[in-house]
Amino acid sequence: LGTTPEGESNALVERLKRQSEENKEKNRLEVELRTFENDQSATFGPFDRQVVIMNTDGKTFTLLQNPQAMRLKKAGFIEGRKFVKQPTADEIEQALEPDGEGLAGALQSLFAGN
Repeated sequence: LGTTPEGESNALVERLKRQSEENKEKNRLEVELRTFENDQSATFGPFDRQVVIMNTDGKTFTLLQNPQAMRLKKAGFIEGRKFVKQPTADEIEQALEPDGEGLAGALQSLFAGN
């Protein structure tokens, strides 16, 4: 290729080895994540009441009820199947509660004449 001093050649080899190690771990995590996501369809079907959302750390997941996930998505915490902002435990708990009075409350007030 050219006349490269021995020191520069060794530095290049060391840099490439280090880069390969970094990519190896990154690629391993990516394959692990994609395998997990693809396996979800076997565990959580389209009519399941729960959904798995990836946490902001990119490695762990949170299991949510579908309505709970939709409320968190509406609040801006979720995009796709990932948290863009990790909610606190209280925020996750609050998302379990429906907004407003819900269908039962609406029917009750309708028949009560309110």
